[in-house]
Amino acid sequence: MTDVNQTSAKMELAYWRERAEENVEEWGLQEIDTLLLAMQEEQGELAQAYLEAEHEDGDAARIAAELDDLAALCIQLRWRLEEL
Repeated sequence: MTDVNQTSAKMELAYWRERAEENVEEWGLQEIDTLLLAMQEEQGELAQAYLEAEHEDGDAARIAAELDDLAALCIQLRWRLEEL
């Protein structure tokens, strides 16, 4: 991995953590079942955004937005699992 990619990954992780913190502030630290269902929904939306951008002239920016939503939920799940 190049330095640019490592820097970018670190910036994304910080951004996703911030998004996860905002989610927890709004909804609390949700139950594992709820997080898993939300993650499944977001993964579907991510796949849909990619396929629409790739094959139907969809908005490519939506791919990153859906990834951001999913990544924040993954971090929230990790926090919740740490409580077990």
